[in-house]
Amino acid sequence: MSSPDVASRGVPFLARLIPGGNLAGTLYGTVLVTSVLAALGGTEEVGYVIVAVLVTASVFALAHGWAHALAGTGGRAPLDRHALLRSMGHEFPIVRAALPATVVLLAAAFDVYSVETAMWVAVLLNVALLFTWGAGLRQLAGGTALQVVGAGLASASLGLVLVALKVLVH
Repeated sequence: MSSPDVASRGVPFLARLIPGGNLAGTLYGTVLVTSVLAALGGTEEVGYVIVAVLVTASVFALAHGWAHALAGTGGRAPLDRHALLRSMGHEFPIVRAALPATVVLLAAAFDVYSVETAMWVAVLLNVALLFTWGAGLRQLAGGTALQVVGAGLASASLGLVLVALKVLVH
Protein backbone atom coordinates (compact mmCIF):
# COMPACT_ATOMS: atom_id res chain seq x y z
CA MET A 1 0.00 0.00 0.00
CA SER A 2 1.39 3.40 -0.93
CA SER A 3 1.26 6.46 1.27
CA PRO A 4 -0.86 9.45 0.23
CA ASP A 5 2.34 11.38 -0.59
CA VAL A 6 3.42 8.70 -3.06
CA ALA A 7 -0.06 8.41 -4.57
CA SER A 8 -0.34 12.15 -5.16
CA ARG A 9 3.22 12.68 -6.40
CA GLY A 10 3.16 14.40 -9.76
CA VAL A 11 -0.45 15.58 -9.41
CA PRO A 12 -0.65 19.38 -9.19
CA PHE A 13 -1.84 20.70 -5.82
CA LEU A 14 -5.11 22.26 -6.99
CA ALA A 15 -5.94 19.17 -9.05
CA ARG A 16 -5.88 17.13 -5.83
CA LEU A 17 -8.78 19.25 -4.56
CA ILE A 18 -11.10 18.35 -7.45
CA PRO A 19 -13.96 16.18 -6.17
CA GLY A 20 -14.13 12.66 -7.57
CA GLY A 21 -17.14 11.05 -9.16
CA ASN A 22 -19.76 13.20 -10.84
CA LEU A 23 -17.89 16.51 -11.02
CA ALA A 24 -20.68 18.05 -13.11
CA GLY A 25 -23.16 17.26 -10.33
CA THR A 26 -20.86 18.79 -7.73
CA LEU A 27 -20.39 21.97 -9.76
CA TYR A 28 -24.10 22.20 -10.52
CA GLY A 29 -25.00 21.61 -6.87
CA THR A 30 -22.55 24.27 -5.71
CA VAL A 31 -24.04 26.86 -8.06
CA LEU A 32 -27.56 25.77 -7.07
CA VAL A 33 -26.85 26.15 -3.35
CA THR A 34 -25.23 29.53 -3.98
CA SER A 35 -28.36 30.65 -5.84
CA VAL A 36 -30.59 29.58 -2.93
CA LEU A 37 -28.39 31.54 -0.53
CA ALA A 38 -28.44 34.55 -2.86
CA ALA A 39 -32.24 34.45 -3.06
CA LEU A 40 -32.71 34.40 0.70
CA GLY A 41 -32.38 37.70 2.51
CA GLY A 42 -30.36 36.73 5.56
CA THR A 43 -33.10 37.59 8.04
CA GLU A 44 -34.55 34.10 8.00
CA GLU A 45 -34.10 31.64 10.85
CA VAL A 46 -30.99 29.53 10.35
CA GLY A 47 -33.03 26.31 10.46
CA TYR A 48 -35.17 27.58 7.61
CA VAL A 49 -32.08 28.40 5.53
CA ILE A 50 -30.54 24.97 6.18
CA VAL A 51 -33.79 23.22 5.23
CA ALA A 52 -34.14 25.40 2.11
CA VAL A 53 -30.60 24.52 1.00
CA LEU A 54 -30.87 20.77 1.68
CA VAL A 55 -34.39 20.31 0.33
CA THR A 56 -33.65 22.29 -2.84
CA ALA A 57 -30.47 20.31 -3.51
CA SER A 58 -32.29 17.03 -2.84
CA VAL A 59 -35.22 17.88 -5.12
CA PHE A 60 -32.88 18.89 -7.94
CA ALA A 61 -30.83 15.71 -7.51
CA LEU A 62 -34.00 13.61 -7.60
CA ALA A 63 -35.26 15.50 -10.66
CA HIS A 64 -31.95 14.99 -12.48
CA GLY A 65 -31.87 11.30 -11.57
CA TRP A 66 -35.48 10.81 -12.60
CA ALA A 67 -34.98 12.65 -15.89
CA HIS A 68 -31.86 10.65 -16.78
CA ALA A 69 -33.57 7.36 -15.92
CA LEU A 70 -36.63 8.24 -18.01
CA ALA A 71 -34.45 9.38 -20.90
CA GLY A 72 -32.57 6.09 -20.68
CA THR A 73 -35.73 4.15 -21.50
CA GLY A 74 -36.31 6.17 -24.65
CA GLY A 75 -40.00 5.56 -24.13
CA ARG A 76 -39.54 2.02 -25.43
CA ALA A 77 -39.41 0.22 -22.09
CA PRO A 78 -40.81 0.65 -18.61
CA LEU A 79 -38.64 2.46 -16.10
CA ASP A 80 -36.36 -0.06 -14.40
CA ARG A 81 -36.07 0.55 -10.66
CA HIS A 82 -32.37 -0.46 -10.67
CA ALA A 83 -31.64 2.05 -13.43
CA LEU A 84 -33.56 4.66 -11.46
CA LEU A 85 -31.54 3.97 -8.29
CA ARG A 86 -28.27 4.07 -10.26
CA SER A 87 -29.28 7.36 -11.81
CA MET A 88 -30.30 8.81 -8.44
CA GLY A 89 -26.98 7.72 -6.95
CA HIS A 90 -25.12 9.34 -9.83
CA GLU A 91 -26.81 12.67 -9.03
CA PHE A 92 -26.09 12.52 -5.27
CA PRO A 93 -23.13 14.95 -5.64
CA ILE A 94 -25.74 17.70 -6.10
CA VAL A 95 -26.84 17.04 -2.51
CA ARG A 96 -23.27 16.57 -1.28
CA ALA A 97 -22.43 20.01 -2.68
CA ALA A 98 -24.79 21.49 -0.05
CA LEU A 99 -22.67 20.19 2.82
CA PRO A 100 -20.02 22.96 3.02
CA ALA A 101 -22.73 25.64 3.20
CA THR A 102 -24.69 23.55 5.69
CA VAL A 103 -21.68 23.28 8.00
CA VAL A 104 -21.18 27.06 7.85
CA LEU A 105 -24.88 27.60 8.57
CA LEU A 106 -24.79 25.18 11.50
CA ALA A 107 -22.19 27.41 13.14
CA ALA A 108 -24.78 30.21 13.06
CA ALA A 109 -27.23 27.84 14.73
CA PHE A 110 -24.77 27.69 17.63
CA ASP A 111 -24.46 31.51 17.70
CA VAL A 112 -20.89 31.55 16.39
CA TYR A 113 -22.04 34.38 14.11
CA SER A 114 -25.26 35.76 12.64
CA VAL A 115 -27.32 34.00 9.98
CA GLU A 116 -26.55 36.80 7.53
CA THR A 117 -22.81 36.40 8.15
CA ALA A 118 -23.12 32.63 7.76
CA MET A 119 -24.90 33.05 4.45
CA TRP A 120 -22.17 35.36 3.15
CA VAL A 121 -19.43 33.01 4.36
CA ALA A 122 -21.20 30.08 2.68
CA VAL A 123 -21.60 31.99 -0.59
CA LEU A 124 -17.96 33.07 -0.61
CA LEU A 125 -16.84 29.54 0.30
CA ASN A 126 -18.79 28.21 -2.68
CA VAL A 127 -17.22 30.82 -4.96
CA ALA A 128 -13.79 29.79 -3.64
CA LEU A 129 -14.58 26.12 -4.31
CA LEU A 130 -15.68 26.92 -7.87
CA PHE A 131 -12.45 28.85 -8.39
CA THR A 132 -10.35 26.01 -6.97
CA TRP A 133 -11.98 23.34 -9.11
CA GLY A 134 -11.76 25.39 -12.31
CA ALA A 135 -8.13 26.25 -11.62
CA GLY A 136 -7.36 22.66 -10.65
CA LEU A 137 -8.77 21.29 -13.88
CA ARG A 138 -6.69 23.73 -15.92
CA GLN A 139 -3.62 22.96 -13.83
CA LEU A 140 -4.20 19.26 -14.45
CA ALA A 141 -4.41 19.97 -18.19
CA GLY A 142 -1.01 21.65 -18.04
CA GLY A 143 -1.91 25.31 -18.19
CA THR A 144 0.37 28.21 -17.44
CA ALA A 145 -0.12 30.13 -14.19
CA LEU A 146 -2.15 32.76 -16.04
CA GLN A 147 -4.34 30.10 -17.67
CA VAL A 148 -4.88 28.43 -14.30
CA VAL A 149 -5.99 31.70 -12.73
CA GLY A 150 -8.16 32.49 -15.76
CA ALA A 151 -9.88 29.11 -15.57
CA GLY A 152 -10.43 29.58 -11.85
CA LEU A 153 -11.96 33.00 -12.43
CA ALA A 154 -14.15 31.67 -15.24
CA SER A 155 -15.46 28.94 -12.97
CA ALA A 156 -15.87 31.31 -10.01
CA SER A 157 -17.76 33.77 -12.22
CA LEU A 158 -20.82 31.52 -11.95
CA GLY A 159 -20.87 32.20 -8.22
CA LEU A 160 -19.81 35.82 -8.59
CA VAL A 161 -22.85 36.55 -10.73
CA LEU A 162 -24.97 35.26 -7.86
CA VAL A 163 -23.00 37.41 -5.39
CA ALA A 164 -23.84 40.42 -7.54
CA LEU A 165 -27.48 39.36 -7.57
CA LYS A 166 -27.47 39.05 -3.79
CA VAL A 167 -25.98 42.53 -3.42
CA LEU A 168 -28.48 44.06 -5.87
CA VAL A 169 -31.55 42.32 -4.48
CA HIS A 170 -30.79 42.62 -0.80
